[in-house]
Amino acid sequence: MNKLYVISFLLCLSLFSCNDNGYKRTENGSLMKFYEINKDNEKPEIGDLVIVDITQKIGDTVIFSSETYGEPFELIIEEPNFVGDIMSALLSMHNNDHASLIYPIDSMFISIGELVPDFVESGTMTEMDIFLREIIKKDDLENQIREEILMRKSMEESMLSTYYNDSRYTVTEDSLIIVNINNGDGKFAKAGNIMKVYFTFQTLEGDTLLNFTSGKPYELVFGDMALGQGFYEGLSLVSKGGDAEFIIPSSLAWADNGFQDVILPYTPFKFNVKVFDIMTSNEYEAEQKIIQEKENKENAQRLIEEPQRIAKYIRDNNVTVAPTASGLYYIEIEKGRGESVQEGDIVYVHYSIYDVNNNLIESSKNFQPIPFVYGENQMIAGIEEAVGYMNVGAKSRIIVPSELGFGDIKIDENLPANSTLVIDLELVDLQR
Repeated sequence: MNKLYVISFLLCLSLFSCNDNGYKRTENGSLMKFYEINKDNEKPEIGDLVIVDITQKIGDTVIFSSETYGEPFELIIEEPNFVGDIMSALLSMHNNDHASLIYPIDSMFISIGELVPDFVESGTMTEMDIFLREIIKKDDLENQIREEILMRKSMEESMLSTYYNDSRYTVTEDSLIIVNINNGDGKFAKAGNIMKVYFTFQTLEGDTLLNFTSGKPYELVFGDMALGQGFYEGLSLVSKGGDAEFIIPSSLAWADNGFQDVILPYTPFKFNVKVFDIMTSNEYEAEQKIIQEKENKENAQRLIEEPQRIAKYIRDNNVTVAPTASGLYYIEIEKGRGESVQEGDIVYVHYSIYDVNNNLIESSKNFQPIPFVYGENQMIAGIEEAVGYMNVGAKSRIIVPSELGFGDIKIDENLPANSTLVIDLELVDLQR
């Protein structure tokens, strides 16, 4: 995830020559410019928690900002990944200092063991504006964490006592609480069986962590402990066709460790499950073979019928343009007044993808424009070709035959293999 984020983040960068006027090297190698210095205040150390306002940008392009999130960031101070990174900068600052940090993008790639992409010019600089709001010392932070863990342990004991002391509920030897079980008329799962289930996983406060209650059932191998011992034990008590509700104490889940930043220590869960099917591995493989053969026939038929689908869409929507040599239909909605695209440019687009029945599949409109390097085949061929006809500010609608889209790849139930796409496209910006 970290590598994927960095790659996506770097695609957003504009390339510019940094004017380092006013920036000076600190003792640990950070290239910084201070706007406010409070030398009488303390500096953070490794292990401290800092609360900071951060805005990162390249040139005039803001990459991310704590202001966008509506609250400052909390960071644990760690050993710097490379000379002059954000940790180096924070170790050079006092509480309530305000400063800017610049460093070359090359360093970020090298620090994660990635090659610098060809489109990133060596020496390209990124700037981070940092205001250090507060420092929570390591010892104080550890005390706070210990106090919070003890408080959460006490809260869990209080919540669970309601169930343990109520004769309506059954408690297993492992302390799993059975709220209710309605068994079906099928078999119980054995190790290695494939289970198809609908389920929800919630905290006792009502926060839903997992919800698989619609569409196709969730498939799992019985015995997989990924969701904890309590989840596994609950499934073992429900037969095919049955449903149940359990309370899983943290001792049968993630105990006093929690799970990353998602699940806190001493978190008990409410587990509701309906067992749709239980199959042996051989039964499951036979079923999948039948499903795949059926899908292959449907995919082949969809490809055969694609010309008729496109022709119908063109008639129904009064499309008058002719297709390009590749088969793409490019319909100009609004002419752009900015620069035209050249190979190697970083382009920023908004898109809305529809099927030929005008059902919206996906849109970027509620998010930041999507960046990609033109000419590097980072987008489907239909979008790559269309962007080449556009200037910044242009809007178009394109009809994309499957061979210029996702081809024989099934994206999901809404976009099966050999799907024709209709895409509204806007070229928001480009950076040469």
